Amino acid sequence: MGQRSEVLAAQYEQVLSQLEEAVRGCSDQKWSAICGDEGWTVAATAHHLGAQLPLEKEYLVAAAEGMQMPAYSWDDINARNAKHAQEFSAAGKADTLEVIRTNGSAMAAWVRGLSDEQTGPPCVPLALAGGAQVTTQQLIEGGVKHPRGRVSRPIQVEAGLDLVRAVGTHEAVCYALGRCVTTSL
Repeated sequence: MGQRSEVLAAQYEQVLSQLEEAVRGCSDQKWSAICGDEGWTVAATAHHLGAQLPLEKEYLVAAAEGMQMPAYSWDDINARNAKHAQEFSAAGKADTLEVIRTNGSAMAAWVRGLSDEQTGPPCVPLALAGGAQVTTQQLIEGGVKHPRGRVSRPIQVEAGLDLVRAVGTHEAVCYALGRCVTTSL
């Protein structure tokens, strides 16, 4: 375990804990509300934020081990996200919390086990970012920003929720929910 990985793992744990708190505090009306341009429910969005961690980990493992990144295109990821949003549009809070806890704990434990050498250079090309050279640390920080949301613009929802568009490791639009954790890293 490296010093950097401990900090990064703690960031994952913090933001996922805040996401869990927002899920628990979300009313049933807000939970079923449609948010944003994609038409995802808050339930599907929250479930997505926990369920997408294994996909993010595929990229992290490749970067940490200096291997080629997964060959997913944005079309692949967007189709996967759309299918997930449809399947989990009425996801229950308990199930969603379990997905966030299970995948979040696994991700934080894996990140915590990385050495400082694995989180820093060398850089690997990320096709989803136009071939930009990225480190494992940069990918991890992008993954933390996914649920936290680096605010690009607020979106008003019919149910009265203020959601923020999160810009992180995904081109596809993802939203935080409830009170939204908008603190920057």
